Amino acid sequence: MPHQDYVKTARPAPRPKKKPNEKKPLPILLISVVSMLTLAFGAFLWHISHRPGAEAAAAEAKAVVTETIVKDELPPKPAKEPYTYIKELQTKEIQVEAEQLAAKAPANMYCGTFKALEGAQQLKAKMAFAGVSSEIRQSSGKYRVVSGPYVSKRQAQNDKNKLLNQKIANCWVI
Repeated sequence: MPHQDYVKTARPAPRPKKKPNEKKPLPILLISVVSMLTLAFGAFLWHISHRPGAEAAAAEAKAVVTETIVKDELPPKPAKEPYTYIKELQTKEIQVEAEQLAAKAPANMYCGTFKALEGAQQLKAKMAFAGVSSEIRQSSGKYRVVSGPYVSKRQAQNDKNKLLNQKIANCWVI
């Protein structure tokens, strides 16, 4: 059933009728200018191609192109390698200085200092669950959780990153 409105409302104003589209005149001036320019360009190209000596210039240009192609050939490959650095690198010995050896000394990782033994034991247990062994050292009334000694600093850094990723402790390597 259609909806009936019992209150009378004002009727909307009628829409104005559309005007029929007026046809625009052809742009005769524009068409004539474009055609004249096209004819002038065609005449110019014809004049260039039919002037005396045009064929000789085209043949000369082809000869220059073929000469450059012939000249661009690569020289023959040398029979012997002129460089000796490959053999030098294979037989080169590296001299290690004493400072570099000291840098590879064993490393320790310190993870915490506590006044109470219980806090140190809790941290040691968390580190054990993460797979890092540690010990508690007592000095001047404080308990330190120390891991190591490691053979290199790289191994200590690996364990430090493992503890950081699991958010157990922020250790420092010495």
